[in-house]
Amino acid sequence: MAKKRKSSVAKGNPAKAFEDAAAHHQAGRLAKAEKAYRKAITLNGDFFEAHVNLGVVLQAQEKLEDAEKSFARAIALNDSLPEIHYALGTVLSDLGRAADAGASHQRALELNPAYVEALNGLAIAEEKQGNAEGAVMTFERALDLNPGFAEAQNNLGNLYHRQGRPGDAIAAFRRAIAINPDYAEAHRNLGQALLLGGNLADGWAEYQWRWRCRDFPSEKRAFPYALWTGEDLNGKTLLVWGEQGVGDEVHFAGQIPDLLDAGANVVLECEQRLVPIFERSFAGAACVARKTPPDPATGQGIDFHIPSGDLGRWLRPDMDAFPNRGAYLVADQDRVRELKNQYRDGTKDMLTGIAWTSKNPEIGADKSLALPDWQPLASVPGIRFIDLQYGDTAAERTAFENQTGITIHRDDAIDQLADLDAFAAQISAMDLVISVSNTTVHFAGALGVPTWVMLNTVPLSCWMQDREDCPWHPSVRLFRQSEAGQWGDVIDRVKDALQEL
Repeated sequence: MAKKRKSSVAKGNPAKAFEDAAAHHQAGRLAKAEKAYRKAITLNGDFFEAHVNLGVVLQAQEKLEDAEKSFARAIALNDSLPEIHYALGTVLSDLGRAADAGASHQRALELNPAYVEALNGLAIAEEKQGNAEGAVMTFERALDLNPGFAEAQNNLGNLYHRQGRPGDAIAAFRRAIAINPDYAEAHRNLGQALLLGGNLADGWAEYQWRWRCRDFPSEKRAFPYALWTGEDLNGKTLLVWGEQGVGDEVHFAGQIPDLLDAGANVVLECEQRLVPIFERSFAGAACVARKTPPDPATGQGIDFHIPSGDLGRWLRPDMDAFPNRGAYLVADQDRVRELKNQYRDGTKDMLTGIAWTSKNPEIGADKSLALPDWQPLASVPGIRFIDLQYGDTAAERTAFENQTGITIHRDDAIDQLADLDAFAAQISAMDLVISVSNTTVHFAGALGVPTWVMLNTVPLSCWMQDREDCPWHPSVRLFRQSEAGQWGDVIDRVKDALQEL
């Protein structure tokens, strides 16, 4: 007797699977919701709502390529809903495909010309494609339709900020906050704009909102102590915990000597790689590596705690509060002498450390140069270039040497990312550091090494505006772009300064 063949049709109720998925989705159980939506689609491949909701769940889990496929399948089933085109546009924007994102938002607007969220998305896509003026007009269209659209006001403020229009940026951020007083991203952006302009007191107050921003990269440490808000610290123990990247921790650590001078017992929790140099530099502080759960030293006799990025509110409220202090980090001096002799190699050349790239995923491209752009500096005699750029630079250095005949020396015995204490000694061995705005210059300024920083038109707020010096680091000299994206005049001015040396 012949065996019965199994049916190739999946068994089950797609509506029931969709109902289960929706319950998981509403409860925030995204993995289970994804599984149930996929089951509904397996049972009914043309289940439009399941494709849409699966796309939403996948996007929330940052499974962007799969989310794109789900929204595209939903659009193939029903092209008439602008919300689905908008959702696809947001995914494409997150994937870095600005042109495709703009096309999706345009299609949403064809279906609904008053769709302000699609106008907001289109404006973002236009700016990413280099059409900043068009983006301004698109944001303005959205705000004409809905003056209470806080997100568009904030995004317009960000665009103005990147264009070097600080007054317009600040006004836009303030409008966004007036619409939504709890809009954390607008408060943070306003704080950075104010700090850049030198309005420190108001800037620090707004900057505290960073902890409520969805994209802020640091973990807020949940210590059970009172937050320090400027109280007298004489005889008190203050736990200062680092935040953000290594460069930020080094930058904010410049205020630790103020705390020690005020009579505080300081416990400094920092990135593990910073412990050796911080221990040497801040002899009066107990330096411990950041761990989860925290090191026991952070739980003994603490009176107050504070994240390092908030110290400025109490210690740098205005320009007069900056002390006349040079270096605050101390490198291993035996290692410094050894490296200086090794790099000089019997010559009298000026040891000049260089770094040309920022790896910041958001703004790194704006503040980075290509190594060939440095070619005019190669003609200055008496200079020995030392590679301080973290990462693998072999191919770039070889191409530069072939083009210029100048060698950029690399010390492969030092891993600048893994051994920050050795990196500090390497920087201290330099007679001069020339770099874009990255971790290298935060170390160099903190170590008191003469440092020239090449800045884009809208730099980090610590470099402020319209000045060649830096109140945070007296050894730093700033060379600013005259025109956004153009480094030629910066290189020319650096070359002139080198020749003067």
